[in-house]
Amino acid sequence: MKNILLLFLCSTAFVACQSSKESQTTDAAVISVDSVTYNLKTAPKISAEGDTSITSISIKYPKLTGGDETVIAKINAQIEQLVKNEMFSMDDTVKTTKTASVETLAQGFIKEYETYTAENADLPSMGWDYYGFGDTLLISPKVISIYYNVTSFTGGAHGNSNTSYLNFNAKTGDLLKLTDIVSDTTALKKLAEMKFEVTQKQFAKDNDFEFNKSDYFWGNPFFLPANIAITKTGLTFLYNPYEAAAYALGPISFSLTWEEVGLIARKDIK
Repeated sequence: MKNILLLFLCSTAFVACQSSKESQTTDAAVISVDSVTYNLKTAPKISAEGDTSITSISIKYPKLTGGDETVIAKINAQIEQLVKNEMFSMDDTVKTTKTASVETLAQGFIKEYETYTAENADLPSMGWDYYGFGDTLLISPKVISIYYNVTSFTGGAHGNSNTSYLNFNAKTGDLLKLTDIVSDTTALKKLAEMKFEVTQKQFAKDNDFEFNKSDYFWGNPFFLPANIAITKTGLTFLYNPYEAAAYALGPISFSLTWEEVGLIARKDIK
């Protein structure tokens, strides 16, 4: 592709880039965590004013090996699909091609930038950036959980960021629903709301502003975030920017220990 420099490409089809952790999931099978990495960037582009811009995309996400082959393949497929779903595109036709490989989508990001700059040559030269990184949060005999974070800049007042959590049944590879994690979601919501207020009041105090609950949830009652992670010590709740409050407040995160969750935690996930 014109003006694209392939710095490094590590695909699961060839070799895993890194083996970082292991966890015993059964008496016979150990699950290892490797990573899949893609790095692409354009050649430097120098504007008429002498400014240099480079567009780059860097992606790294976990790939599990070992364990039950069918289960691990199922989990890996869902992780890869998450990575694809998070790929940014201004072109609706590209958004519908999430069945393409991660490499193809990464190349599409670079191509889209080049098309955009060619069609808007009168605008100031400004590179785009896309950085996606993920890893495991927990590997246990019952649960495997991962996170994947994306930060990107494609022009505008500021960049964007988004973090996703996925929790899997370690024995089946199925994605866990909230009702698979706790027996009473209403009770969990009440516990989370109390912890949310405690942590945000402290955050406001630490940053010299007054906590006002009406500044959150866009005039709606408290709601649980889209992303809740199972960890070794409990549950982590994450609201991405704009999900529960203005961008200036950034992501909002807090945790409940298993002791705080109490008896509503299902035994299948602890």
